Amino acid sequence: METFLIKALQLILSLSILVIVHEFGHFIFARIFKVRVEKFYLFFDPWFSLFKYKPKNSDTEYGVGWLPLGGYCKISGSTSCWLCLFIP
Repeated sequence: METFLIKALQLILSLSILVIVHEFGHFIFARIFKVRVEKFYLFFDPWFSLFKYKPKNSDTEYGVGWLPLGGYCKISGSTSCWLCLFIP
């Protein structure tokens, strides 16, 4: 049982690192092309977040959500409707 928990934590940690690197790619290219980034989150935050930080002179809110299914980088002007991509 103990090894199962260790392996589960290792899996969550390794996936979290991959998500952060992936979302940082979106973040850095948005910054390079001078597009405003509203949120940069590890994990999803449907109703509340575990940690939230917004620097004084920044438009970006950084945080950690509670639902460990991924992460997101909310870029200003982009839609969050994934269904719109699949319906003609």
